[in-house]
Amino acid sequence: MANHQFATTLLKAFDVLDCFHSGTEEFGISDIAALVGLPVSSVHRLIQSLEFEGLLFQNQENKKYYLGTKFFTYAEKGNRYQRYEKLAEKYVDELADLTSETVNLAISSGDRIFNIYKKDSPFIIRPNFTLNASYPAHCTSTGRIFLSQMTDASIKWVYENNAGEIRQSLPDFLDMLHTVRKNGCAFDHEEFNPGLRCVAAPVRAAGGTVVFALSISAPVTRMTDGVCEKNRELVMKYADMISAELKAL
Repeated sequence: MANHQFATTLLKAFDVLDCFHSGTEEFGISDIAALVGLPVSSVHRLIQSLEFEGLLFQNQENKKYYLGTKFFTYAEKGNRYQRYEKLAEKYVDELADLTSETVNLAISSGDRIFNIYKKDSPFIIRPNFTLNASYPAHCTSTGRIFLSQMTDASIKWVYENNAGEIRQSLPDFLDMLHTVRKNGCAFDHEEFNPGLRCVAAPVRAAGGTVVFALSISAPVTRMTDGVCEKNRELVMKYADMISAELKAL
């Protein structure tokens, strides 16, 4: 990962932890090194620190690593966000029923986003998002919602970290995200996937923090300009409804 302003070692440690998609997966050091694109020696040092903190344990029989018990405490601390998600789910379902299109609820991690809940369109031709899979933030409407909340320095890091994929200059990328923040909505007009359009809005908790991004996604054949504008109004309305309930908790 590139850039001066972040604690690079910490970011690399998160990359190591992101290799584990469940509490039952086990990986050897060389496996992890291949997954995160780091030398084995660097991964070994990271794992030693994570093991010391109880975030990773080693299977003494096969010498592979798995998630440690420290995650039990994090799961307990995350109960608030589980309540947030549960509350939001009913609005996701309602919005999907209203539009007959796929509606996603996403969270972010750095320059990636993850859809944690969705309701699919009943149409055969529809987007095929995988829950909890990692998607790039820079070219998705939900990702752009989260990026728009970052400082310009952080956005520059995202730009440099994805320079080979972003088909905009840095000034244009910054201007686009400033507009997203100002307008309270973001679009993806086939940047993520040809033939797919998406529109998203931020969901805020107490204090105004953006905790989720809510989106409507559909093929361009159904998401015409006029429909896209109607969906923009709807996704912003429903994001505001979820936000109001979250702030009241």
